[in-house]
Amino acid sequence: MAWPLRQSRGWPGSMAFTASEKRAVMAGRRNKNMGKKALEGIRILDFTTMAAGPTAGAMLADYGAEVIKVERPGRGEDGRKFPPMVDGESLTYCWFNRGKKSLALDLKDPEGVEIVKKLLPTTHVILENFRPGTMKKFGLDYEGVCKIKPDIVYASLTTFGQKGKYVSRPGYDIIAQAMSGIMSLTGEAGGEPQKSGTPLGDLMGGFNMFASVMTALYHWRNTGEGQYIDVSLLRSLIYINTPLIHCNLNRMSERQGNHHPTMCPYGVFRCKDGDIVMAAAGKRAWDSLCDLMKRPEWKEDPEYMEVGDRARNQKTLIPLFNEWLTENFSGTDEALKALDEAGVPCCKVYNERQVWSDEEYRANGWITEQPSLPNMPSMPTFYTRTGNCDMTETPAQFHRAPLLGEQNVEILKELGYDETKITDLEARWPHQKP
Repeated sequence: MAWPLRQSRGWPGSMAFTASEKRAVMAGRRNKNMGKKALEGIRILDFTTMAAGPTAGAMLADYGAEVIKVERPGRGEDGRKFPPMVDGESLTYCWFNRGKKSLALDLKDPEGVEIVKKLLPTTHVILENFRPGTMKKFGLDYEGVCKIKPDIVYASLTTFGQKGKYVSRPGYDIIAQAMSGIMSLTGEAGGEPQKSGTPLGDLMGGFNMFASVMTALYHWRNTGEGQYIDVSLLRSLIYINTPLIHCNLNRMSERQGNHHPTMCPYGVFRCKDGDIVMAAAGKRAWDSLCDLMKRPEWKEDPEYMEVGDRARNQKTLIPLFNEWLTENFSGTDEALKALDEAGVPCCKVYNERQVWSDEEYRANGWITEQPSLPNMPSMPTFYTRTGNCDMTETPAQFHRAPLLGEQNVEILKELGYDETKITDLEARWPHQKP
C-alpha cells in the first residue's frame, strides 16, 4: 500500500484508514528500515543481573546498541538459573537478555578487571545493579572508570538508590512495592495488602534505567559530556504512585479491590461464565450504559450523574451492575457485544494463554517468536514481547540471548589477545560454546 502523497507523516485526518491498513503501512516501513539502528555504534557494558537491569540492557539492544553482558564464569549471572528451565537453561534469562553478547570473566581476578578496563576506551555506557560500593572494590566505580573514559554514561540501579540510611540494605522488587505504598493500595477492601502479579518494581526500574540512559546519550551527543545516573526501584514506584496526591488533602487512600476510588463504574464485574472489565467513567459512556440498562433516570440522578457521585455510591451501584449482567446476558461474549455496540469501554479479563493467542496482538506486532539458546533443542523458539513501541525509521530488532561467554574469543581477539592467552583464559574461566 502506497503512503498517501498529500501527507507524508502520521495518519491522514480526512482518510478513514482501517486498523489492518495502518498495520500494513507500519509493517511496510518496518521491513524497509530493518537495517537501520537508532543506537548503532553505541557500546554498552552490562554488569546487571536478574530482571531490572537486564530489562534496560535488552531494550538498548533492541534499538541497535552493542550490549556486552559481563558475567561470572562457570555459573553465569543468577538469572541463568531462574525458572522456568528448559533443557537445563533458563527461559527467563532468554526473555531478559535478548540481543546481547556475553563475556565471561572473573572480576575477582585482576586480569578480569584489566580486560574490562581495556574495553573502556570504546565503551559509551556502563549498566550495573550491584549493592553500592561493590564496583568500587574492582576499581570500576564511576570515579574509577572516568579516569580512563571521562565521558562515560554510568547508570547504577538498586532498590534504595545511592544515598540515605537504606543504602546498605538488601532489597528486591517486593520490598520496593511494599515501601512505595503501592501494596497498601492493592487488594480487596478490608483485606491484606497485595503485591502486583508482575514484578512491577523491577520492570519500572528497568524502564527508567533505559529512559535515563537514552536522555544521557542525547546530552553526550550534544555536548560530549558523560554523567552518573542513580536509578532505584523504590523511587520508580513512588513516581507512579499517583494516589499519594491525596496526602496533600490530609486523606488516606484505601484498598478498593478491583474498583476505583474516584470513578464508577470502573472495574471488574461478574457475568454468568466469567469476569469482564467495564469502564464507563465519562459522561457519554455513562449515558450509553444507562440507556442499555434501561435506567435513563440515572443520567439525571444527582447521586449518579457525575463520576465522583457514582464513586461515592459505588457500594450501591456495583451489585446492581453485577445483577444486570448475570440476569440479562448468557455470558461474557453476549454482554461484551452489547456494551461494545453501546459505546461502553469493556473487555474480557485475559489470562496468559489468551494474551499469546489473541490474533490482534500478533497482527500489531506486539508479540514475536524469537530463537531461544542453541542448546535448548526441545524449545528452539519461544513467544515473547516485541519492542516498547513502533518506530517507522528505526524499528526495534530482536536477536537471541547469548550462551555464557559466547563472545569471549571475539572480544578478546579485538583487544589483541593471542590464541595461547585466550586458551589459557578459557581454561581458567569456563564458559559455554555454541
